[in-house]
Amino acid sequence: MADTLALIIGGTSGIGRAIALRLAAEGMRVTVAGRDATRGKAVAEDCRAAGAPDANFLPVDVADPASVEALSQAMPEAPHILVNCAGILQSGKRVLDQPLDEDERLWRINYRGTLVGAQVFGRRMGPGDAILNVGSLASFAPLSLPAYTPGKQAVKALTEILACELGPKGIRVNAVAPGFTLSDGLKAKIAAGERNPEAILDTTALKKFVQPEDVAEAALFLCSPRAASITGVTLPVDAGWLVQAPFAHYQRGNPIRG
Repeated sequence: MADTLALIIGGTSGIGRAIALRLAAEGMRVTVAGRDATRGKAVAEDCRAAGAPDANFLPVDVADPASVEALSQAMPEAPHILVNCAGILQSGKRVLDQPLDEDERLWRINYRGTLVGAQVFGRRMGPGDAILNVGSLASFAPLSLPAYTPGKQAVKALTEILACELGPKGIRVNAVAPGFTLSDGLKAKIAAGERNPEAILDTTALKKFVQPEDVAEAALFLCSPRAASITGVTLPVDAGWLVQAPFAHYQRGNPIRG
């Protein structure tokens, strides 16, 4: 797949980095984009070591649409694969206590950043190309994250709309919805006491955290020709969190006996 060019926006750490490395291991050319040049250049170097015939870093701030346009102008060749992975996390709070500046920042990065990336590069892509957005468990469930959750549900809806709009052009649009993934962001939340790792494990069917590499495998599949007839899908990669919660709650009132 040396002729395939993959652009990973938000590829400087965590899930984005894992996706970049996985696509590089398939022999794709990789462009990593993000705000942190030091980390981005290091990821590009790791991609070359992983098997990418060419890998580079380009700066972008998805909160600024002009920056995304500048990224496009810096790429003379349109990507065959676009991964919209830039995003920030939120700690739990009540809707009535949600600061509006925090709400605006999360929407600007998590949703509008995905929207602008799809707009700018979707105009340049063509038949056989693929766009992958990054949703969340919050795309499916009402988590107590009153800015993050609506934004990630909007990413799911955006993915479905784009699949319909771009399908006639032969462009597939899908998303992954990672569960509790041991990314740099979650590790920091755990270290700060803002997440309870034992409680999280108990909410999953597999009693495990998702690894960034697990999400990268799903991303590779959805962006590859193996998923040639799949579009408009948001695929949970969650160690069984979405099924465990209703199952466990039901079982508390209706225990299996014998």
